[in-house]
Amino acid sequence: MKYLDKRLQNLGEQERAVYTAVWKKGRHAIILNWILQAVTVLTMAASIVIYFLEEERGLDITVNHVFQCVGALVILNIPLLIQRKFRCYFPNFITIVLYVWVFAHFVLGEIFRAYDHVFLYDKVLHATGGVVFSLLSFSVVWLLNNRVGVNKLSPFFVVLFTFCFAMTSEYVWELIEWALDRLFGSNMQRWQDSIIEGAEIVVNGQPVAGTAHDVPYGNGLADTMGDMFINIVGCLVVCIVSYLGMKKKPHWFEDKVILTEKQLLAKLEREGALLPAGAEEQAGAEEQAGAEEQAGAEEQAGAEAGVSEAGQGEESASARDRAGAEGGEDRS
Repeated sequence: MKYLDKRLQNLGEQERAVYTAVWKKGRHAIILNWILQAVTVLTMAASIVIYFLEEERGLDITVNHVFQCVGALVILNIPLLIQRKFRCYFPNFITIVLYVWVFAHFVLGEIFRAYDHVFLYDKVLHATGGVVFSLLSFSVVWLLNNRVGVNKLSPFFVVLFTFCFAMTSEYVWELIEWALDRLFGSNMQRWQDSIIEGAEIVVNGQPVAGTAHDVPYGNGLADTMGDMFINIVGCLVVCIVSYLGMKKKPHWFEDKVILTEKQLLAKLEREGALLPAGAEEQAGAEEQAGAEEQAGAEEQAGAEAGVSEAGQGEESASARDRAGAEGGEDRS
C-alpha cells in the first residue's frame, strides 16, 4: 500500500479515487500477478544456473526456457500497463483467469512439460483460452456499445463479434505454433508424437525420403484441429451465456466488464465513495459560507457584549456620581 500512496501524492481527488478503487477492487489479482512474475523470474534464473552446472544441459533448452519466461513476463504486464495508461479497470475474474492461463502455458506447460505428462492438459488450456479471449472481446465490444451517442448493436452482433475475435486469436496462435515448429524444429503442434522411428517410406517398391507417421496426415494436423474445436467450445459457452444475459438482464454486465475512468467514477459516485462532479466545490463553498456566517455572528455578539458592558459601566458611573452628590448634601 505504501507503493500506492507514493503514486497518489501528486494526483487530484478524482484520480486518487480511481487509483484507490482499482487497487481495492483488483488487489487480489495484482498480488497474484506479482507472485506469478516472481516465480517466473526464479524459474528463468534457475534454468540459467542449471546450464552452467550441468554439462549435458544444452544451450537450446536454456534459450527456450528464457524465451518462454520473457514471453510470460511480457503478457503478465500488459493488463497492468493498459490499466495504468488508460486508467481503466479490469474485473478480477478476467485478469485472474488470464494470469493463471499465461503461467500454466509458458511456465508449467513449456518449461516443466506439463503438456507431456498431464492428461488433456493442452485441451484444457485451449478451452480456457477460448473463454479468456471471449471474455476480453465481449468486454471491449460491450464497452464501446454502451458509449453515449453510439448506435447500439443487437445482442446477436455483440456475441458474433466476440466469437469472431476469439476464433481469430486461436487461428493466429496456431499459425505461431506452426511457424515456431518449422523454424526451430519445436513440437508445439505435437507433430513429432506420431513419427515412427526407423520406418522407411516405400513408393512403387522404391524407398523415398520422408517421415512416416502412425496417424493419418500426421499428428500435427490432428492436434491443430482438436485445439481449434476445443477453443470453439469454450468460446460458445461465453457467447451463449452473454447472449442470454443481454436478453434477460442487460444491466447485470455493467459492473462485470472492463470499465473506463468515467464509468468507474460514476460507479464510485453511486456507491458513495466519491462526491459527484462539482459537489466537492459546492461543499467547500458551503463550508466557507458557514464559517464566514459564524465569524460574523461571533463578531456581532462581541460588539453587543461590548455595548452592554459600556452601558453598564456608564450606569455604574452615574450611580456613583449620584451617590456622591447625595453624600455631599447630607454633610452640608
